[in-house]
Amino acid sequence: MTTPPVTTTVERLDEVRVRLSVEAPPERVRTAFDRAARTLSKDLRIPGFRPGRAPRPIVEQKVGLGAIAQAALEGALQEYYVEALEGESLDSVARPEVDVERFDEREGCAFTATVEVRPEIVPAELDDLRVTHPEWQVPDADVDAQVEQLRERFAEVVVVDRDAAAGDLVTIDLRVEVDGAVVDGGSVEGALYEVGSGGVTPELDRRVLGATAGDVLTYDDELPEGYPEHGGATAAFTVTVHDVREKRLPELDDDFADSAGGFDTLDELRADVRASLLRRRVLEGRHQLRAVVAEAYVARHEVPVPPTLLSDTVAERMTRLGEEAERLGGTLDELLALEGTSREQHEEQLREQSERMLRSQFVLDALARRLELTVQSADVDAEIGRLAAEHGMQPAEVARLVRDQGTLPALVGDVLRRKAIDAVVAAAEVDGGPDEATLRELGLAAAEPAPEEGGADDAGVEDAADAADASA
Repeated sequence: MTTPPVTTTVERLDEVRVRLSVEAPPERVRTAFDRAARTLSKDLRIPGFRPGRAPRPIVEQKVGLGAIAQAALEGALQEYYVEALEGESLDSVARPEVDVERFDEREGCAFTATVEVRPEIVPAELDDLRVTHPEWQVPDADVDAQVEQLRERFAEVVVVDRDAAAGDLVTIDLRVEVDGAVVDGGSVEGALYEVGSGGVTPELDRRVLGATAGDVLTYDDELPEGYPEHGGATAAFTVTVHDVREKRLPELDDDFADSAGGFDTLDELRADVRASLLRRRVLEGRHQLRAVVAEAYVARHEVPVPPTLLSDTVAERMTRLGEEAERLGGTLDELLALEGTSREQHEEQLREQSERMLRSQFVLDALARRLELTVQSADVDAEIGRLAAEHGMQPAEVARLVRDQGTLPALVGDVLRRKAIDAVVAAAEVDGGPDEATLRELGLAAAEPAPEEGGADDAGVEDAADAADASA
């Protein structure tokens, strides 16, 4: 016997909200009542009947028709609602607001459901998209800075008999007290501290500058606002200076090139540093280019964002951040204070990021459908492998998490969006990127994919390119 379908009328309230008027015939409602009675009877002990086998009239005598009607309504509305959405090819993105007009075995069911849906987007053409490649070249100053870092690593540290100067290291004992009690983590002995590093408070740098071995420095200073328990409190500092050490950097010559990297000359060392920096910048530039191109493409569309979906997305991200704060042993407000922001400021920032991410997802999803992009099992395996490498896990472990958490659809969506961005990047005219000769010299073929970041709501996801790497 064929189940009679529900009938649906759709009224579009705005670009992201519709009202469904749904009716189901009496036969469907009677089936829902019968099904509910069977379900309720499984928990009843009725002499002469096995659980779930008692006739409906007996079940009604035990629990009442009202209980059966309530159980039938809960299951039937969801069934009718999903059928109505599928029949009208609507993609809801939030829970509906439902108003039941009738639910009766003789008269059938009638209800309205107001729901937010995915906006209808006609993807823009891919032609005439022109962008500037992100900066990728390496100026001499960056090479000099990298070589200086190498010199720092090979510096010789010697104890000197003079006042401490900026850049020197001092061996100190440090004691920090509030109201006469040492604060948690506020007592260290024999610590090496670089003068001018700002590692504790600016006042410590001012006090040790010009100090000599044997000096005992006492002063009051305010603890940083993010300091655990005592942020912003006035503390008594006691600093004992044991010695002053000078960093002596090696000469920039061929001997240094040999000791630092086995190069015959300093020019060879600098050339290697430049090539390493250049390769890294080109790879970073490729990833940034994806974001630039995707953002430019998304900007061609007017995309309304369903407000409930946006609010739910922000709330979910705030909840995850709060859970992270608890794992670190603090509260959300304390964690945000360490980052120099408030709950309200951070929530507003998340709202802006989430709105950009959702717009990008809608556009890229629409483009993926227009291009008829598909995801094969090899694509899923590759995505799982990428996530495993990113998080230091085994692919089998990531696959298990995806299965247990039910996030395979989100992962497939991420892969499709990434493929959509691939298509946009391939079609874009890019000015100022590295030429083929440079790519060959660096061992980077122009067709090689750019490195990606983010995953299926690891969902992560901000801005245009991150929307394809979410969850963004």
